[in-house]
Amino acid sequence: MKRKTLILLVVLAVLLVAACTKNDTEPTKDAGTTPTATDTPAPTEAPTDTPTPTPTEGPSEQEIWYQAILDRSITDTGNNERVKKVIEKARAGEDVYIGFIGGSITEGEGCSYQNCYAMQTARNFQADFGTGENVHIINAGVSGTPSTLGVMRYERDLIEKNDGHKPDLLIVEFAVNDGDDPTQGKTYEGIIRRALYSDNAPAVVLLFSVFQSKWNLQDRCIPIGQYYNLPMVSIKDAVVPNLYDGTITDFKFFNDQYHPTLYGHTIMADCLRNLFKIIDAEEADEAYVLPETAKLSSAYDNVKLITAKTEGVKITAGGFSEKDVAIGSTRYDNQRIFPDNWKHTKDGGKKAFTATFNAKTILLTYKKSNKNTFGKVDVYVDGKKKTTINGYDAGGWNNPYTVVLFEGDKVGSHKIEIKMAEGEEDKDFTIMAFGIGQ
Repeated sequence: MKRKTLILLVVLAVLLVAACTKNDTEPTKDAGTTPTATDTPAPTEAPTDTPTPTPTEGPSEQEIWYQAILDRSITDTGNNERVKKVIEKARAGEDVYIGFIGGSITEGEGCSYQNCYAMQTARNFQADFGTGENVHIINAGVSGTPSTLGVMRYERDLIEKNDGHKPDLLIVEFAVNDGDDPTQGKTYEGIIRRALYSDNAPAVVLLFSVFQSKWNLQDRCIPIGQYYNLPMVSIKDAVVPNLYDGTITDFKFFNDQYHPTLYGHTIMADCLRNLFKIIDAEEADEAYVLPETAKLSSAYDNVKLITAKTEGVKITAGGFSEKDVAIGSTRYDNQRIFPDNWKHTKDGGKKAFTATFNAKTILLTYKKSNKNTFGKVDVYVDGKKKTTINGYDAGGWNNPYTVVLFEGDKVGSHKIEIKMAEGEEDKDFTIMAFGIGQ
């Protein structure tokens, strides 16, 4: 009995010790106790429908090199005062007239006239700065013509044909047309000066196109633009690097060896648009100040166009009494370029054409024809033979061609005599017009 009692007491003692040990090592959890790591629930997985963030994309490779084209096209922003005034005028809702004078690219060769760079530029200017339909275009581009003819056409094609509205902004594009300019830049400067000195003080921008051969005359034009502190845009500088590296092909940019495609015209328009946006963002320059003297010559500042319908001039048609109707027309108004001309035919014989002009410069524009019925004339100035001109040209397309007959320092009376060369009396020859500087 005593033995069983002893064993029972030992078992009870062991159980009591075990219970005390458990109470010391496992405290009871309550609201004030910090849970251990084993007490923290495992994190739940992210919902499967949570979108993965998309990294922000930069400009595409094409956008980068196209912006580089626009950047390279800026030859100079010049004095921006006059351009900014035109932009302000457009924003105010006033009528703004943008004039373009140049050759076939300005006229729209290589694409439709409605989508040429000139039309696109006018539309872009309207979209960027205009209100309603207050931006108007004046297109005086004529195929195959240099600044020597442009300076003659200035008043008629930029102002008279447009109800007397003078350009508020003039784009001058002759950098690929003046290769055989006999004045070596003087008539180019004459157009610029004619615009800058106009009473409405227009802005002038010089635009340098480029041929497929990668050639233009910007090296002659840029110094003139710098002298007058004008904004200038070079399509040559803009696209030639791309034409060489293949990001733009000749086939894509050029319609032929001379004229851009619609794609090329669009790049030209975008380059001009870029210029205007840059100028718009710039601080305004001080008021534009015209140079006191010309860089090359002031002889062509004010050239007047003389045609068969001009009154108040002393002209005797002689054997050049017919009218030539096989004359090219402009794309923008479908009118013949020089409908009022003087033509010699075989019936005209030896009778000379004579004219007396009060001028300091005299320009003659005649027709080039690929018909062998056209022949040569001898031209005399103040009684002395000046030159012999051949109206026949195998590459002619009834296009106008201009030569300088006289250039002086002051206005004076000068007699012009034109007659068929010896042995050419039964040939044709067409005098299209004269330009006289006064």
